[in-house]
Amino acid sequence: MPKICKVTINNEPFLANCGELLLDWALMNGVDLPHDCRSGICGACRVRKVDGQVFGGHSPGDDMIHACQARIVSDLEIAIEAAPEPVALSAEVAQTVQLAPDVVGVDIELPKPLDYLPGQYCKLQFQGFPARSYSPTYPLEGPPHDRILHFHIRKVTDGQVSSALGREIRPGHRVKLTGPYGRAFFRPDHSGRIVLVASGTGFAPMWSVAVAAIMEQPQREMVFIVQARSIRSLYMHAALCRLALFPNVTLLPMVSEPQQISHAIQGGRPTDHLPKLTPDDVVYTAGAPAMTDAVARIAKAAGAQCYTDPFVQQARTVEQAGLMSRLTGWLSEPKSGSAPLQPAQRAAPMPRGVAAVGAGNR
Repeated sequence: MPKICKVTINNEPFLANCGELLLDWALMNGVDLPHDCRSGICGACRVRKVDGQVFGGHSPGDDMIHACQARIVSDLEIAIEAAPEPVALSAEVAQTVQLAPDVVGVDIELPKPLDYLPGQYCKLQFQGFPARSYSPTYPLEGPPHDRILHFHIRKVTDGQVSSALGREIRPGHRVKLTGPYGRAFFRPDHSGRIVLVASGTGFAPMWSVAVAAIMEQPQREMVFIVQARSIRSLYMHAALCRLALFPNVTLLPMVSEPQQISHAIQGGRPTDHLPKLTPDDVVYTAGAPAMTDAVARIAKAAGAQCYTDPFVQQARTVEQAGLMSRLTGWLSEPKSGSAPLQPAQRAAPMPRGVAAVGAGNR
């Protein structure tokens, strides 16, 4: 007879057989646990382990676990934060814009507004192409529109979807949108400092979180570290200029390649420029897995809470394997002036929030 374990979810106790997959057990017992890929890649089913042990589904010392990969091996207490329910919508491409040599912006027009939280992502399936995951983003300039989602997508060598943007995938192209997903969304009501770290197109979800944080508490201290491969890849300069208007925001732009253009742009790795973290800080990070993992380890050692979703790139050879991919890219065309940050007309259930930012090819 299998051992029986007590599983407590948000202070509500249940019974489970030892050895069961946490996600399968939850769904069979009527626990509405968000999920998507079931491969431990997308991060949709990640929950926080408060107490107890699981086998698999997490890194040593990490309290965020993938329910689709974690087996119940003891009495267990987990916490699930409320998030908008995923929906499926039929939409179409409104426009595509080349934002940088390797970044394309894509506008998706929806039949109705989508509720989501800053930092979440959606699954997009352009008609005739495999599904990919990208995060909707706050506009680089100007206010958001409640039925237009902006996505920032980096072109990948041999990428079946990204290489078609602006060619086969053009305005009017049909697309199925499913979401939102993801647990690395903005958490309001934090009085301490927020530290954002982004590499490459991981800037998109971090920009979303930055806007939401400023909308909630304009005087809050924030440090934003942004790394790109080269000067030409720093397509987010207009957004950084908007953030620079807030006196408590510290911006640290970086490039990987050597450059002599500006002393304000740093070199090295993002972790080289992290401020000294404390338990009062909350850290959000997106980008290359090696970078986000390093940031998460530093945050954990300092006792700071850190939020990040997996960020895995795929090329054509593995695109049919069913793994989620995430890319980010900027959409809005530059305009003559920069409007003040404004809340979206309809955001997820957070009155002071803004339209989320995006990542892609996960």
